Amino acid sequence: MTYVHLEDIEPGDEFVSEPRTITARDIDAFVELTGDDNPLHLDPAAVGEASPYDAPIAHGLLVTSISSGQPTEGGDWALGVYLEEARRFVAPVFVGDAIRTVSTVTEVRRSRSRPDRGVVTMHVRVLNQRDDVVQDGSDVVLVAARDAKPDGDRDG
Repeated sequence: MTYVHLEDIEPGDEFVSEPRTITARDIDAFVELTGDDNPLHLDPAAVGEASPYDAPIAHGLLVTSISSGQPTEGGDWALGVYLEEARRFVAPVFVGDAIRTVSTVTEVRRSRSRPDRGVVTMHVRVLNQRDDVVQDGSDVVLVAARDAKPDGDRDG
């Protein structure tokens, strides 16, 4: 397997995932995993009474979780550990919606404390099949460097 290292990533790089359709099984599994059984995610009658929607909506955190795991054509990042993930839930996601994630690199820097690694910041948008933004935010990911700076050459 070939890994993408810090030196391979530049500001402006864009990574787009393949679409993934959200299913009722996804929602049921998320409820089982988290215990979040809010009727807005499960009960069509409750949704109609308490919201402007006519069908249950997927949990925002479910959509975030799925989007963070969607593979892209950018390949596997060496190390690739999430340091931070922030999302605004802009629009609902329904069963049958196909989401894809578009991540655009905004900053790449060598780690100050671990020069064998770097920090990559990305603007992230999750889109549905109509290209509506359903989530908007940022990810910060720790990525392994191919060539570490010598210990005496740390940048603070």
